[in-house]
Parts: sequence; C-alpha cells; structure tokens
Amino acid sequence: MRRLMLVASLLCLASRVEAEDTPAGAPIRVSIQCERLGRTKACPAFLTGIVDENKVLLSSPRAVADVVIYATANEVALLDRVHLRFVGQMAGTPAPVEIDVELDTRTTDDVQRATLTPAFLRGIALFVATRHPGAVSVALTVPDAMATTKAPTSPWGLVLGLAGNASYTAKYRTAGTQLYLIGRYLRRNVRAFALQSLSASLNRQPPLKLEDGTLIALDSEQWKYRGGAEAIYSWCDRWSIGVGSYTFFEDPKAQYAYNSRNRVAIEWDRFPADDPRGNRLGVFYHVGWIVERYNIRNELGERFAQYPSHGIDAVGSVRSDRISYGLNLASDVQVDHPRRRLLLTASPFMTIQIGNHIDLNLTFSITQRTFPAPDPAAIDPSDFEQLSRLSYAEPLSVNGSIGLTFHLDPTNGVRNDRLESI
Repeated sequence: MRRLMLVASLLCLASRVEAEDTPAGAPIRVSIQCERLGRTKACPAFLTGIVDENKVLLSSPRAVADVVIYATANEVALLDRVHLRFVGQMAGTPAPVEIDVELDTRTTDDVQRATLTPAFLRGIALFVATRHPGAVSVALTVPDAMATTKAPTSPWGLVLGLAGNASYTAKYRTAGTQLYLIGRYLRRNVRAFALQSLSASLNRQPPLKLEDGTLIALDSEQWKYRGGAEAIYSWCDRWSIGVGSYTFFEDPKAQYAYNSRNRVAIEWDRFPADDPRGNRLGVFYHVGWIVERYNIRNELGERFAQYPSHGIDAVGSVRSDRISYGLNLASDVQVDHPRRRLLLTASPFMTIQIGNHIDLNLTFSITQRTFPAPDPAAIDPSDFEQLSRLSYAEPLSVNGSIGLTFHLDPTNGVRNDRLESI
C-alpha cells in the first residue's frame, strides 16, 4: 500500500510540475473525453481531427490538458444530439461552456464534420483567447433565412431484428436464433412501446456414460417467446405515470410455462427527459397482478399461481466531469404474502478519475429472492438439462468487480494508428 501511494504521489507531482512549466507561447492542450459515443464518428475521430487541424491546439492526455472536452451523444430519431462541455484547467479560463449540435446520422462524414466544426470552435475560442487573444477573431453574419423551417417528422418508429449463430463439429453442434419486432411512439410527454421477441437455441453433444453403463443425455433445447406493450405519460419534468403488460412463454425445462406481469407505476425524476449530459435519476412505485404457471411443481404443491405485487424501483446515472455513478434498484413483493415471494436487486456502479493519472472502476450487483422452491420429488435426477437450469432457485446471487488503472500518457499530441491489431 505504501508503494501504491508513492507511485500515485509521483504521478500527480509530475503532472503539477509540467503544468507549472507551461510557457506563455505554448499551444492550448486539449483532451477529448467521450462519455457517450452515439452513431457517428464525432467522438473521438471528428473532434480529434479538428484539434489537429488548428495549430494553436494540441491533442493531450487528460492529465496535462488545459481544456477537457466532455462529449455526450444522445439519439433523437435519425439525429445525434452531441453535447459538448468545455472545462478549463488553466488559470484565467471561463466557467465551463456547454454547446449542443445536431448531426444527421444519414449524411456523409464531410457534412457531419462541417456541422460539428463551427460548434466546436465557438466553445474552444473562449479558452484560446485566455492565453492567445490575438489568435481569435469574431464575426457576426446574418443567415440567409432568419426563420428556420423544420423538416417533417414522425413520432412513429419500427425496428425488426434477426440474428443467428451456429457451430459444427462431428460430435458437437449448436445453433441459436433471435427474432424481435419493436414498435415505438415518442413525443415530449408521451411514450409508447410494443415488443414481440422470440429466441431459441439447441445443443447436441455425446451423452455422459456412468460406471454402470447408464447413458445420460446432455442435449438441450431452449426457447422463449415474449410479447407486450407499455405506455407512459409525463405531465411535467418531474412526474410520470405508466401502465404495462408483458407475457412470456418458455420451453418445458425452464422455470415457467408462462408468466404474465401487468403493472401500473408512478415515477419521480430529478432531471428532465432530454437532459443534455445524459443524466438520469428516477424513483418509481409500481403495483400490479402476476399470473404464473410452473413447469415443475413447487414445495407448496402449486403448478399455477396468481397474486398482487408491488415494489419500489430506482434508476440513476449521473456524470459530473471526472466522476460518474449509477444505481439500479428493483423490488417485487407479493402483497398478501410478503415473505412468500420477494425479489430485491441492487446494482450500483462508479467510475472515478482520481487525480490526473489514476482511474477507479467499481461495479456490484446483489440479488436476494424468496419464493417457493421446486419440489425435490418433482425433479428428475437423471435429467441433466433440467438440473443444469435450476440456478433460478438459488436465493442469493452476488457479483462484483473493482479495477484500478494507472496511466502516464505521451503529451506530444501525435497520433499513430498503424498495426493496432498486430
């Protein structure tokens, strides 16, 4: 631990010394940080290219940058709304500057760059002028049309997806497929969503032979169909109400023959739906009715159950330049028998940029569930496929990871992408 603290101190000291020794005639060192990529090459390719084209600017790692640009791309129909946040890290710079620019994802790279460049230059000019006032000139012109006209738009959207995979050897063969159809309706205060999906897979491999000569088949077939719809109405930026219904059917070896969930929910949100930096923080309460049929009789002797349920869920993801953190909470409790069926899940995550040379990444997920377990007498001990899919009966599931990255990056602003995959 003492060695770790010594390395961190040396890295931070090196960054501080380099920043203090910056000559007055030095270019403005710019670091591009992509928070959400979107569908275009705006970040990092286009933004880095604009930096390289202007000799008063120099691409730099975050540790020694004079200006850090955080770029977030939010998808809006066929557009990527790119939010640029310019944060100065040298003396005398203005407060952070935020600029939005919309890029048409269906146009060419040249058109997208031509749209992005003026917005970038408007933001960076304030910081360049801090060190090199003579390098910035400002001109105001009258556009050809003062009144803008909007192209026809539609709130309707449709997505059809199909995927497949397969592998083959003489003794081992697998195949899988996924098919889904999604319909969307989207307005400022109304969102509707409909889903139909089907997934299936099969596995063929030699059977397991026991000492007494008994053969246990290891082949498996899995499939799942899911369908449903939901609708949400927001009467302000803080409050929304919604209703949804989803049903799925599974193969005979799975937990459910079918499961239907119907819920009504009300949600409070901290940020508006179109927050430019992509922040999300909401808490909602839901109440509904669940109908289930099981493939295996449970310990209560049930093959079928229906019951009221409710719970409180939360979802959040917030970014503040050097730190991003998020949390997903989910709960589902049987109203009339809270101890019979109970599901609690917490999944927090955090990314922290510690100083200029150290990044810390933390993720964690824990699920606690209580429900009637499968009746041991209803389980076939020779059915390998059935036994291998009983993990849903485990009451506790925990996953976590931690990562620490130390980096000391080149500061000459040069890019070289040759033989990256060697």
